[in-house]
Amino acid sequence: MDRVGFGVIGAGLFGENHALVYSRLPGVELVAVCDQNEARAREVAERYGARTYYTDYLQLLAEPDISAVSIATPDFAHSEIALAAAQAGKHILCEKPLATTVEEAQSIVDAAARAGVKLMVDFHNRANPPFVAARDSVRDGAIGTPSYAYARLSNTTFVPLEMLSWADRSSALYFLGSHAIDIMRFILNDTVARVHAVSRSGILKGLGVDAPDFHVAIAEFERGAVVTFENAWILPRSQPMVYDFKVELLGSEGALYVDSSHHGAFELHSGGRLCYGDVLGVTPTSDLRVGGFVLEAISRFADAVLHDRPVLATGEDGVEATRIVDAIKRSAETGQPIDL
Repeated sequence: MDRVGFGVIGAGLFGENHALVYSRLPGVELVAVCDQNEARAREVAERYGARTYYTDYLQLLAEPDISAVSIATPDFAHSEIALAAAQAGKHILCEKPLATTVEEAQSIVDAAARAGVKLMVDFHNRANPPFVAARDSVRDGAIGTPSYAYARLSNTTFVPLEMLSWADRSSALYFLGSHAIDIMRFILNDTVARVHAVSRSGILKGLGVDAPDFHVAIAEFERGAVVTFENAWILPRSQPMVYDFKVELLGSEGALYVDSSHHGAFELHSGGRLCYGDVLGVTPTSDLRVGGFVLEAISRFADAVLHDRPVLATGEDGVEATRIVDAIKRSAETGQPIDL
C-alpha cells in the first residue's frame, strides 16, 4: 500500500524518538525533519532516512506529501506550531504539555476540530505496562474504592542545569507534573475538582536557573480520592536514575504500588556508583520494529492516522492536564485552594 508521509518538528532528545518510530513503521514514510539547529536537523534526517530537512517549520508544513506531524519542541513552543499544523490540515501529535496556558491548549483543540484533523498528546505513560496494570486493577475493583494516592515524578538537577537549555522558561510542574497528573486521571478514570499547593524557589536560582525548585499539591478528585503530587527538579545527582517516578494508591480493599524508575530490575555498579537501567521505555528490537512504551505511544498516533484507531490521549486530556497544572501554580502563588 502507499505510505503516509510524516514529519517531525523539533529534533532534540525526544524528537529523535519520533523520527525513529516513523522510519520503521509499515505504511509510514518519514518525509522531513525540522529543527532550528540546521546541523541537528540534517543529522537526524540522515540517520533515519528522511527525504529532507528544514529549519523553518512552515516549510515542513507546506510539504504536500506530509499528512501528519509530531511537535517535539520545548514546553512553551507548542501552541504556534500546532495551530499552524491544524491550519495546514496535518494530523498532530504534540509532546506534553499540550500548552503552558489553558487558553492556548483549548485553542489547539478547537483548531484541530475545525480542521477535521486528529490531535494526540504524547502522554506515553498511558502505554507504560505498570501504569496500565494499575488502571486495570482499579477498573476491575481489585483495591475497592480508591481513597488516597501519592504520585512522585521528580528529576535530578541534571535536567534543569544541563539537559534543558530552556529550563527557566518551564518548571518541574509543567515538564513533569503534566505526566503525573495525566497518569492519575488515567488510573482513577476521574479528574480533579480542587487543589491546594505550595512551592519554593532558591536552590535552582542559586545555580543559575530561574525556575521553582518544586511544587507539592494536594488534589481532590471528583469522586473523592485525594492525591498528593510531588514534582521537583532538585534531586541529587547521586540518584541511580535521572528521574524518580512512583505511585502509591490506597483503596478500601487493598493497595497498589508502582515504581517505574527505581524498580531494580537491572543494576549497574560502575565507577563507584549504582545506576538503574531503563528496561521499559525503549527496549531492544530488530531494525524493523520498535519496542517499549515510549515508542509504542508514538506508534499509537500512527495507528490513528493510518487505521483510524483511537488516540492514546486526546486534546481534551491535554487541556485538562494544563488546567490542573495552572490551578496548582495559582494555588502555590496565592496560598489559597483553587476550585476547578
